[in-house]
Amino acid sequence: MSEFKKKNKYALWHSPLALIVLFCVFVGFAYNMVGLIKKERETSKNRASELNKMDELRKRESKLSADIDKLNTEEGVEESVRDKFQVVKPGEKEVLIVEDQDQATPTEESQEHGFWNFIKRIFGK
Repeated sequence: MSEFKKKNKYALWHSPLALIVLFCVFVGFAYNMVGLIKKERETSKNRASELNKMDELRKRESKLSADIDKLNTEEGVEESVRDKFQVVKPGEKEVLIVEDQDQATPTEESQEHGFWNFIKRIFGK
């Protein structure tokens, strides 16, 4: 009789219904793991992107700090004013370079290349 009770005790866990339920639970966990792996990959891509942005911002910060330090000197202020407002010191001369307006500028037709434009030029548009 003790053998009968032992068989009856484990019969629920070895039944097809219990195995189907356990299989469904396993499939559910596996599906969620695939979703977690996708999210982890996306998160690592976002993290790398944000780290690149942080590096760029640090470089920009160091450049701006160098510019601020430069503007705190007399030479830096003078260079900045000369660049922005095109001024000269007394006794200096300013040189302006102007393009020659008589020089022929290339037309659009001479700039366009390609088979279709070649055909257009042959038949006069």
